[in-house]
Amino acid sequence: MWVDNKNILITGGTGTIGKALLEKLLMYNVKHVYIFSRDEQKQDTELHTLGQNPKVSFIIGDIRNFDSINSGLKNIDVVFHTAAMKIVRICEQNPFEAFETNVIGTENIIKAAAVNGVEKVIFTSSDKAANPTTAMGIGKLYAERLMTYANFIKGCNTIYTTVRFGNVLGSRGCVLDLFRNQIENLDYVTVTHSDMTRFICTIEQSVELMIKSGEVGKCGEIFIKKMPSIRIMDLAEVLIEYLAPVYGKDPKSISIRITEKQPSEKLYEELITVHEAERTIEFNDYYCILPTLQSERVNMNNIYNGKLVKREISSNASTHLTKTELLNFLLKNKLLF
Repeated sequence: MWVDNKNILITGGTGTIGKALLEKLLMYNVKHVYIFSRDEQKQDTELHTLGQNPKVSFIIGDIRNFDSINSGLKNIDVVFHTAAMKIVRICEQNPFEAFETNVIGTENIIKAAAVNGVEKVIFTSSDKAANPTTAMGIGKLYAERLMTYANFIKGCNTIYTTVRFGNVLGSRGCVLDLFRNQIENLDYVTVTHSDMTRFICTIEQSVELMIKSGEVGKCGEIFIKKMPSIRIMDLAEVLIEYLAPVYGKDPKSISIRITEKQPSEKLYEELITVHEAERTIEFNDYYCILPTLQSERVNMNNIYNGKLVKREISSNASTHLTKTELLNFLLKNKLLF
């Protein structure tokens, strides 16, 4: 395995994806994993959960501070960059803070990785980076561009790649938590628009793509998991039907309230825009967007000669999971509790 005998640092390692990634990496013969984050309480909690594992260390630091991340990357071989401001509403209300974390923080990692001779950096992005309408999405797109461009800086041998996810069900703050809490404690579930659709994936699928991209990435590619799309109304209805009896309620007693779509909220998300599709290669379970630039290090055309996508891929145009398929997805991946 390519991560064997590597010193690995995970930014945002106390978050949902970071913790799952740590668990996965410890299944391999890694040399050491460093958890880099600024929340001492979460680090302390995770330390007690893990116990004394000689292969895991915790570093208090902030990616917004170059000296902090530069110090953390000493003798590191691989960086998985998961730290970010991710809640769209919070980013809208605090756009400069989101910019500082999601853009400046990413640029600090890029520079520190080059200075310290890091072999690979894998950045976690979002489908909200495709045709962005929010501060969070714009920041993710900007960070994607920074990651890709870093591969073309003369004298830098670090490989920088990006992975782009949809809604990660089971992650902290996802819509599943909202609906579950409303079903248990209220007599209604709130949906902002009846026509809203989204791509979904699991935490495990996200982690698998991150590790895969680190293995196959050569020079600034964006890797995207092939994900099913769903109607948010279907998700609400499936959860009400299944969970209401669990909480001692009649599903018919719980209504769905259509509230109001936020001004910057999209009815559907795009995994790949029409412009990106012109340079996107399709594989069995993922897509690969090639960089627009040509590298002196790697001839991308000689590596990727598969089928071009040549079409926009959006949750609106995709075939959505039926309610039965959606319920089976949730049950199979143990996402209902």
